[in-house]
Amino acid sequence: MMQPKFLPGEVLLHSWTVSKHSYVVRVLVIAGIWTFIGVLGDLGKPLWLFLLGLPVSALIVLFNMWVFGELDLWWRHRGTQWFLTNEAIHVTENEDFPTEIPLDEIKRVNRWPLWSLVVRFENGTAITLPIPQSPRALRRRILEARDAYVSRLRP
Repeated sequence: MMQPKFLPGEVLLHSWTVSKHSYVVRVLVIAGIWTFIGVLGDLGKPLWLFLLGLPVSALIVLFNMWVFGELDLWWRHRGTQWFLTNEAIHVTENEDFPTEIPLDEIKRVNRWPLWSLVVRFENGTAITLPIPQSPRALRRRILEARDAYVSRLRP
């Protein structure tokens, strides 16, 4: 991993990239939801029509995921690296993210959708940190680092 230059006093707490496992889970869940919706419409048909409809449903699912950008999420972020320090989250160059997110600007971190983290800022904006390896543990780490940083700032 190519680590960015940190300011004096900044300590690396954790680093991560997008997770292949989380991405596969995400794709399967989205595909399952689309397929389930398609199957609900086919339930009244004879079994042979229902079985013929499954491959068509799979193609429709893949087409929708391609159209809405679900399939290229991994490709867009595969080289992005995030570094959590005791003062900020640093992001390697990626046009979807700022290069630095100061911890004191983070208002909260949500886990919805379950495979990503949504970081909400004090000014009302938000960014999604897509498909980390362990979203629950990463959320906890970010919030602990933020709380420690904010407590150091306030006397």
